[in-house]
Amino acid sequence: MLRGVFIVINMTKGITQVCVLTGRGMSAIGSVALCGDGAREILGSIFQTSKTKARSDSEGMRNHATDRVAAAPRFCSGDVLYGSIMDGQRIIDEVLVGCEGVDLFVIHCHGNPLLIEQVVKLCQAQGAELVDSETFSFQRFNRQTQCTLEAEVKLAAQQSATLLGVKLLNSQIDSGLAKWVDESSENIETLEMQDIQAQAKSILQNSQIAERICRGVRIVIAGPPNSGKSTLLNAFSGRQEVIVSDKAGTTRDWVSVTCKLGPIQAEFVDTAGLDEVLAGKDLVEHTAQEITKNLLDSCDMIVYVQDVTAVEPELTIKMDKPVIVVYNKSDLVQEHKNPGTQELKSKVSGLKSVHISAKDNIGIDALIEALLSGLRVKELPIGEPFVFTSRQRAIVEALTSVSDKTVVSMMIKRLKCGD
Repeated sequence: MLRGVFIVINMTKGITQVCVLTGRGMSAIGSVALCGDGAREILGSIFQTSKTKARSDSEGMRNHATDRVAAAPRFCSGDVLYGSIMDGQRIIDEVLVGCEGVDLFVIHCHGNPLLIEQVVKLCQAQGAELVDSETFSFQRFNRQTQCTLEAEVKLAAQQSATLLGVKLLNSQIDSGLAKWVDESSENIETLEMQDIQAQAKSILQNSQIAERICRGVRIVIAGPPNSGKSTLLNAFSGRQEVIVSDKAGTTRDWVSVTCKLGPIQAEFVDTAGLDEVLAGKDLVEHTAQEITKNLLDSCDMIVYVQDVTAVEPELTIKMDKPVIVVYNKSDLVQEHKNPGTQELKSKVSGLKSVHISAKDNIGIDALIEALLSGLRVKELPIGEPFVFTSRQRAIVEALTSVSDKTVVSMMIKRLKCGD
C-alpha cells in the first residue's frame, strides 16, 4: 500500500534521471536505471563496449589476461551490451547494459554498494538527476499508460504484500475506482449530492479494508504480565521466538513475527505486560510500559490476553480500533476442556472474546477466524472501488463535503487523470 505517497509527475523535456533499482546493502548484482532525453548521450560518455584482440604466444606470457580495444557503443532497443563503465581512462566495473527503450537504459553492475555509488555519481556528473525508485517507477508507468490511476495501480501492485492485494488493485483499472469515476462523470447532472457524498464515504471505508489486505496489518498482543502473551506469539510463529517464563515481566522489549493470516500478512507484536505496579518499579520497567502504550496507539488491532484463572483486571486500553479479548490457559479450567469450540461473551461489554490454550495450541484456529472477522478483510469483493494513495484519498475525502457540482465533477475526473 502506498501509505503517505503523493506523487506529482511532470517529466520536463530535457531532464535525465538516474535511479538505483536494487535494495540497499551488498548483493550479487546492482541495477541502475538511466532515463530521459539525455540518457543515451550520458551512457555513451561513461560506457564502452570492448572486444578481445588476438594475441601471440609471447603476448600470452604477459600478466594481462586480455588486451581490449574500445568499440563505439550502439544502443538499439532490445539489445543487451557487455562492456565497462569508465571514469576517464579508469575502469569502474564490467557491466551489462539493457537497452529497454529509446531513452531508457539499465546498467547491471556488481552489487557492491561502493561500485553502485560510483556509477550513480558518474551519471550525476554528466547532468543526470537522482530520484528514488518509487518516483522513477511511477514516471515510467505514467509514460506507458498515459493514465495516472493505472500508473498508480501498477506501482502499488509492485508493493502489495499479498496476491489478493494485487488482484484488488488491478481491478481498479477496468472496474472499481475507474468505473465509479466514469459512471459518476457521465451521470453527474442527475446524481444527488447526498448520493455522491455517501458513495465517497463508502469508498473510504472500503479503502481501510483494502489497505489491510495490500499493506498487511500490525496486531499487538497486550495484557497483564504472565498471561501467556509470549506463548501466544510463539503459537502464531510456529517456533520459539521469545523466552517463556512463569515470572511476571519477562518480556521488557517488544518482539514481533510476521506470518500469513488467512489472505493477509500480519505482524504480531509481543509487548511488555501492562502493570502499573511494574511501571513504577524503575526506569526500565516504566520505559517498557510506555513502549507498549505507543504500540497500542499505532497498531491495526489489539489482542488482549487474560489468564482465565486470574482475577480479570479493568481493561484500560483505548477502544478506537478492533479489540479481541483472549482468555488463555483454558486447559487449566475443568469447564473449558474444549476451548475455542464456542465463542464466549467477554466480560467487557461489546468486545468479542475467545477461549484458548496457547501452550497446547488449542483454540488458535477459532482465534484466527475472530481476527479476520474483526479486521473485515473478507468483506471487500474484487471490483469494489477504493483509494490507495494519499492523492486519491485527499480527493475522495473532499468529496464527502463539497456541494458544488462543477467542482465535484472536476475532482472526480482528477481521480483517474491526475492533476
